[in-house]
Amino acid sequence: MITSMNHEENILQERKVQRRPPVVVVLGHIDHGKTSLLDKIRQANVAAKESGGITQHIGAYEIEIPSKEHGRAKITFIDTPGHEAFSKMRSRGVRVADIALLLVAVDDGVKPQTEESLGAIQEADIPFIIVLNKIDKENADPERVKKELGDRGVYIEEWGGKVPVVPVSAKTGQGIEHLLELILLLADLENLQGDKE
Repeated sequence: MITSMNHEENILQERKVQRRPPVVVVLGHIDHGKTSLLDKIRQANVAAKESGGITQHIGAYEIEIPSKEHGRAKITFIDTPGHEAFSKMRSRGVRVADIALLLVAVDDGVKPQTEESLGAIQEADIPFIIVLNKIDKENADPERVKKELGDRGVYIEEWGGKVPVVPVSAKTGQGIEHLLELILLLADLENLQGDKE
């Protein structure tokens, strides 16, 4: 009788647990374009819903996009403030996320909050994507940023490592579609599941 009850409970539990959308935290140095990137993503995806504020708070945004694998797919983004005073908020944002985006402006390079954000990602041990923002700028130098990240132990895919890199422009929208596809691919590889009840 006990075995039968346990079996029924397991079946009920399996029904509740199903694939869930990824929670993605966006991190980086102040003024490197985290909020601008999220604004551009939300403009392109009108189903976006917002809760929370921006800049001095953690903001959460859910978008729904077309997906080759799933028809429609949702992604929840967490925007964290880049100012050095908000270190604890960034750390909390990483702890609740499945995937991190480490945003670096290619006209400015790796800065103190970039390094701190990288440390939080590594401590949380979650997969991440390097997002090279502002590639539309004349003084953009993505190779310099890749080298600076390599000097800090970040080994990108094109140099034989495991960390994907996506060049984007939060201003023009260039590269954003590819970034969203990559997030969904990473989410599939992580096989994210949850109890929707």
